[in-house]
Amino acid sequence: MIARSLLALALLAACGSEAAKTAPAPTAEPPAKAAEPPAKAEPFAEPKMNPPAPPAGAALLPDRKKPIYVQRCDAQHACPDKLQPAGETHCRDLELGGFKHWRLPDRDEVKRFGEIADLEQAEGFHWTRTAFAEDAAQAWIVDPKSGQETTIPRDRKPFRVRCVFEP
Repeated sequence: MIARSLLALALLAACGSEAAKTAPAPTAEPPAKAAEPPAKAEPFAEPKMNPPAPPAGAALLPDRKKPIYVQRCDAQHACPDKLQPAGETHCRDLELGGFKHWRLPDRDEVKRFGEIADLEQAEGFHWTRTAFAEDAAQAWIVDPKSGQETTIPRDRKPFRVRCVFEP
């Protein structure tokens, strides 16, 4: 802006214009105001998801950001004792409540089975899909009632297979 005013005055003076002689001298522009910080954006509301009711033969694992259904292991929906590879196949082939492709739970999910009050056969070791970090031929087994956990070779001994499903 100052540069334009100076250029205009210089052009007028060069032309000998009377306006150039009477034009006020350019003044410096007032210093720009310090930029105000942008208004703080309001955070988006966290969606409150109401998961669908669990299918027959399953329970809902509570307090998860993502719902997860846990097989109940009742008379109609047995949870067999199998070796871990056979357990993975069993869950993958399971159809329960209209849902297909269940899976073995991970180590942390099995630990939380104890939070489901009316879950049948929750005592005893359950297979997980979580491999032992130091030897992938072993997987974690967890007793959700006592909290005990250990690793064992996947094909050494059968333990309970309880499948889970994420809708």
